[in-house]
Amino acid sequence: MFHDILQQPTLIASTEKYQQLVYDSTTELVQPIQCILSALDRRSMALSKCASYESALRDANLMQRLSSTSTIGYIREAMIYSEQGKQRHVIRVCNRALSIVNTNDHGYDTLQRIKIHAQQRANRCVDFISHLPIDILTTTLIPMFMKAGDRLDACKPCPYLHVSHLWRDRIMQHIDGLDFVIQERNEMDTFPQLIEFAQHTKSLCVKKYSQGTWLGYLLRSNDFCSLQKLSVDVCRSVDVEHIVSSLKHISNTLTQLSLSLRLKDGPNLPLSTILMTCPNLTWLHMYAAHDVDLSSLPMTTWPNLTELYIKSTVNDITCDHIIGIWKRLPSLTTLCLHPCTDIQSTLIVTDYHPSMNYIGFDAIDSGIGFDVSDPGIALTFKRKGYPSDEIGVTHLALRYEGFEDNVMMVDVNPMLRKHANTLQDFILKDFDLEMDLDNSQDIQYPQLKKLYRNSSAWWIPRNAPMLQELTLTANTILEYPSVLDTIPANLKKLELQLNGGRRIVNQTRLAAYLDGLANQSQLKELVISSRVYNLGNMFDAICHLDQLERLNVRIYGPWTPNHMEIFFGKLVIGCPRLCSLNICCSAPSPRCINILKRLEHLAQLEFWCSDIDNDERFWHEIQTFTQLKRITIYEKKNANISSIRRLRKQRPDLQVMGTL
Repeated sequence: MFHDILQQPTLIASTEKYQQLVYDSTTELVQPIQCILSALDRRSMALSKCASYESALRDANLMQRLSSTSTIGYIREAMIYSEQGKQRHVIRVCNRALSIVNTNDHGYDTLQRIKIHAQQRANRCVDFISHLPIDILTTTLIPMFMKAGDRLDACKPCPYLHVSHLWRDRIMQHIDGLDFVIQERNEMDTFPQLIEFAQHTKSLCVKKYSQGTWLGYLLRSNDFCSLQKLSVDVCRSVDVEHIVSSLKHISNTLTQLSLSLRLKDGPNLPLSTILMTCPNLTWLHMYAAHDVDLSSLPMTTWPNLTELYIKSTVNDITCDHIIGIWKRLPSLTTLCLHPCTDIQSTLIVTDYHPSMNYIGFDAIDSGIGFDVSDPGIALTFKRKGYPSDEIGVTHLALRYEGFEDNVMMVDVNPMLRKHANTLQDFILKDFDLEMDLDNSQDIQYPQLKKLYRNSSAWWIPRNAPMLQELTLTANTILEYPSVLDTIPANLKKLELQLNGGRRIVNQTRLAAYLDGLANQSQLKELVISSRVYNLGNMFDAICHLDQLERLNVRIYGPWTPNHMEIFFGKLVIGCPRLCSLNICCSAPSPRCINILKRLEHLAQLEFWCSDIDNDERFWHEIQTFTQLKRITIYEKKNANISSIRRLRKQRPDLQVMGTL
């Protein structure tokens, strides 16, 4: 902090009088700083003797800031760590200090002696690891301290890796490599932890790479022979060519790469450059790449790459670009691209990748699903499920978000006609199919089994004779009430999302819809999300579904025990086949649980217990609920932990799950 001030200045034009004045005044400046340093050193020493280590370290760090080239602050910090037995911290402090302070400083030799002493103490270990059974180490002891996937700070020592060489080897065997993270680097960071374990590093995440060329130097100067995953968030004025050069040093082992390019200026980075630089990738995610044009590359293939995510490219992505990707990446199972100019590629995807059976279409200007912030069309192609000999798109998702009326109008009818015969799962979220109503309404979906709809297209259930799962929202029902006119003959599962959007005041038509399903005796599962006042006479309609096996009622708002007991009383009579019940609302009363015991097939029960507070009657009813095989309990306050533990002991046959 005061290093420059305390140095004798170089004089350009001097006289004997003023030269002496400069010298004397500079010398006077040094004296109070030395007094402050001495006082801080004494206080830091006293604090450490009183076990106030954090306060002592604070004073030691302040000493280093006051005089970064003096050894006094570093020696004090090293001594504090030594008193705590943290020898690796001592060595790290000494290494940093020895690279900064002047070799002529009287404390330089002291730092060297402290470092040697710490190294000797660090090498003295009690070997109890070799005497423990290997299964105890790998299944019990090591997971208590480290788990696979835990990210280690590249700048801070991990004490568990320095117990002994044998202990370290056992950890490496158990977690199969180390995962490191680098936050935004400052000038003092040298990454000693990462460098020491470079050969064992499996993944590296650089949170914010904003300046310099240190990453390339780090990768070049150390043996990252096991590095498989690299994630770098590049911002500001980092040289992209330097990034590419850095990747070459790890390209033989690198299989997963994530690059976010948030650059103000400088050369752009296209997809082709990354593919040529890293030929062994299996997974690639690029944000703000320049383009995805691969036409300049030779007609070679990258058979290992299975997942490719490209978001917010500088240049729009055309159908020809997508075809070029398909030709050169024959093993793709997931392809996400944004922004695309049109939907022509959705019509020919199976010509190039017959196994692709999912298409996602997102018209967006804010993050939704695809997680992009720029407007445009995002296309996703996937292979869902196990490989099949049948060719055709079976899953389709159309989502529309954030655009004002008439800003983007896309005719998706060609896509629907192309894939209607093979479509089995259809998600339609805020997407308007009424632009060309005449052409939309006559499209038949002979194999469609699952439909989620939060928009128009009320006619689709009428054209889908095999429909088995249907999701309707309150907005859809209010805007297009004719959606309730068609009762699918083979419907097995119905989900009514009535808690969002506008309130359905009159539930008469919705109750009649449920009564129609009851007459068909096909519905096996019902999910309702609502507020209590939205249900009204629907409670009675639910109890008419005598074939119902699974019921999930999510009530957002107060539901009194009296009303719940009345509903359960009707439920056990009207739905005797129930085997699974989820009541996500207020906690059921002991009487409610007693009523549910009359459901002889009920094996699974989910509920909230935040309002129970160790009610002995309630837990007795649960314990004596003999047909139950599994319960899921949602608990926020941990007020019932003792009761839940006692239940587990009393009912070892009962599987108890949930947020406990």
